[in-house]
Amino acid sequence: MYSITPDVAADTGIHLGDGSLFIGRKESAGTYRYEVIGHATEDQLYLIGQVMPTVSAAYGLRDPGIYVNREMTWASIRYHSKNVVLFKHETLGLPNGKKSNASIPAMIRTDSHLMRHLAREILATDGVLGFYNASPKHAHKYARIQIKLTATLVIEELARFLRDELGMSISCRMNYVSSDGWHTRPQHIIQLNGSDEINLWRREIGFSNPSHISRLMVFEVLGECPPRTSIVDRLSFLSGCSSTLGASGPITESAFDYTISKMKREFGSPMLDAHTTIERIRDINVRLRHLGRELPRIVETRASEAKW
Repeated sequence: MYSITPDVAADTGIHLGDGSLFIGRKESAGTYRYEVIGHATEDQLYLIGQVMPTVSAAYGLRDPGIYVNREMTWASIRYHSKNVVLFKHETLGLPNGKKSNASIPAMIRTDSHLMRHLAREILATDGVLGFYNASPKHAHKYARIQIKLTATLVIEELARFLRDELGMSISCRMNYVSSDGWHTRPQHIIQLNGSDEINLWRREIGFSNPSHISRLMVFEVLGECPPRTSIVDRLSFLSGCSSTLGASGPITESAFDYTISKMKREFGSPMLDAHTTIERIRDINVRLRHLGRELPRIVETRASEAKW
């Protein structure tokens, strides 16, 4: 039905991270849904500029349903396609519902090229990129990647690929208990420390989430990227709209174009350019306003929206 392409491998990484399948049973019979959820602000550019074009390239699906919760803290993109859902479930072996028993499909796991695409998107969805003091006595910062998943097999398979195929120095922590305030659950963690390992990741696998990319770009300028900055703060600083990483408002379209173009040149991501991303944001907001909502503002699009 579908070939196992790099885009399918990338989407599988997205799925194993922040995606889920729903196959309706009984009263919900006939429902086939694939959904990807992210932070409404921090992951907004990733969902629009990377996830949507990846799914489109992999399966030909366009114009997904968009949902933003009332507090505008998270957003989801939803695809309703029986063919795609059954391909994911029956051919790739991805689970319906919870993913704690998921594994990387064998046809991807045994292909080093495809695994790079999958690993990139697992980091983009369920990874953290931070910068930390080398020791309490030294101000020098070092970069660290953590990937946290509930699926034991996925962590083991990904760790084996990173270590054996790419020669990365990684550490794993299994059954680490975490809590989000509502639920306590075991997680399994892959960690890479230091600029050498992060540079190796960048060369061999790459980064695709603009949130992570903007952190790296700030680190390259300042030698650090303080925690708790927002993507709006970082884009404002990187575009020259702000001289600091303080709280910032939405940036101009020209500043957005400058920064996204630089990301694409230096990192090859996100897939969509700034102009197309702005068009998608505008179209999504038009649809969401029927519910009395819109995406949190990253780029000021009101002037262009007024023309429509």
